[in-house]
Amino acid sequence: MKKGDVMRATELKRMSRVNRSGAALILMLLVVVVIGVLIWLRPMTLMRSSTKGMPWDEERRLVRHDEDVEPPKEEQPEILENLVFRGLIETELDEGGITLYFLTDGRIKGVWGGTYKPEPEITWEVTGSRFKGNIDPTKIYRDEDGEDPSKLYFIAKGGFLILETNSKTDRIKTATGSIYVTGWLDNEYKAVGKVTITSDKETYWEYLWQAKAEKALMVPDFGRPLPGLF
Repeated sequence: MKKGDVMRATELKRMSRVNRSGAALILMLLVVVVIGVLIWLRPMTLMRSSTKGMPWDEERRLVRHDEDVEPPKEEQPEILENLVFRGLIETELDEGGITLYFLTDGRIKGVWGGTYKPEPEITWEVTGSRFKGNIDPTKIYRDEDGEDPSKLYFIAKGGFLILETNSKTDRIKTATGSIYVTGWLDNEYKAVGKVTITSDKETYWEYLWQAKAEKALMVPDFGRPLPGLF
């Protein structure tokens, strides 16, 4: 091969490497831009990835308003009077909770509120969140020790409106989506459950809570729901 041909071949190889490097850089920039757009448009994409056994997989357990709720089984706690549970959610960064009402007809409803920090620079102010649902005595509690049919399952669904503040950029925006409240009630009328929020049923954030029942002297209707949330 002549000297000129060798030089041209070497130059072509160098240009090929440069082109590949440039294409890889452009691809990386596109990925960063797409992720940035997703986070800007959908703040809830900061949440965890979804797995099996999520509450939206059990929406079939929600009873329509024109249907009767099945009463608790003999070994499960009876709901003989309206009850209220005030479940606190307090961690190093989060402060809030839920107020959950159990009605004698087996239906439940409540509100979620508080201030949360899903990321160090992100603050969520829950400005609106309501949910409704019911007990479901057909679901059996199971853990590593086996079954416990005496526990009573409950599930509720609603919507949330969150005001999100970014301390680094001072930007404020809103996030909306679905809230699910699930848990178990034992015969001592202690409830243990989760608050799960999601905007797309693919990513989520969850908070644990527990509370002891109190007699509800009155049950509020929480007014009209926020537009677009229910």
